[in-house]
Amino acid sequence: MPKRLSEAERRDFRERGYCRPLRALDAGEAARYRAALERFERRWPGERHMLDQGASLLCPWIDEFIRHPGLLDPMEELLGSDLLVWGVSLRLKEPDGRTFAGWHQDTAYCDIRPIVVIAALALSDCGGDAGCLRVIPGSHRGALLPHREHFGTDSLLTREQQIDAPVDESAAVRLPMAAGEVVFFNNAICHSSGPNRSRDRRIVFLIEYVPTHAYQHEPRESAMLVRGVDRFHNFDADPRPAEEMSEAARAAWRRKVEVQADVLYRGAAHPRRALVTGG
Repeated sequence: MPKRLSEAERRDFRERGYCRPLRALDAGEAARYRAALERFERRWPGERHMLDQGASLLCPWIDEFIRHPGLLDPMEELLGSDLLVWGVSLRLKEPDGRTFAGWHQDTAYCDIRPIVVIAALALSDCGGDAGCLRVIPGSHRGALLPHREHFGTDSLLTREQQIDAPVDESAAVRLPMAAGEVVFFNNAICHSSGPNRSRDRRIVFLIEYVPTHAYQHEPRESAMLVRGVDRFHNFDADPRPAEEMSEAARAAWRRKVEVQADVLYRGAAHPRRALVTGG
């Protein structure tokens, strides 16, 4: 199989903590998945918040794109041939100039070792005016910085969390994406995104990939095998959805998200957003 990433790109990922945008889906595929999301919103208008966590358990079309070769082929070059998806989250910003994500590291609330690689997949154009992803190169190799929970902001993060220490924003790199492009980044990197001041919605799915040998001490969580073989069984197996929002899919989603929320909201005063109607 031809390599999707050059040796320089793989080295940059190890040293800088991210890859620059790659084409994962063609324009037609990106439009088709966006249309599927917008059909979901029309059909289930009060339940889009359920896509904040565990989205691939609810919708066959999400389960389909997390297995797309445009994502899995380069991911295999970063993590190896045996791959799990631990989580899938919708990060959507309406063009209202409000919603943002402050500087944070996902390792502040995720205990999985040795690595989680996040694929930020754009289903709309995500330029600088749309609030594109920003990263601090190399920050994944430093210490975990202190984080502080906030309330009443327009942050789309679970705890409205933000790094509670100086961040050198002059070192930040902006990563604008066209619809169908993806950015891979180490979940330990300092990253953020600004508000959407464009004329279109900013639609990004975050897909968290781990190698099958990854683990966390507690609690035991679940993940979905998307390539290769799981010889380690450090996670329970998530079932694939047969039908969008079926009773079986909802039950599997709730089992997963209730356990995952124990980790992500450990010690938090915030309600567990995906589990709160209209959250």
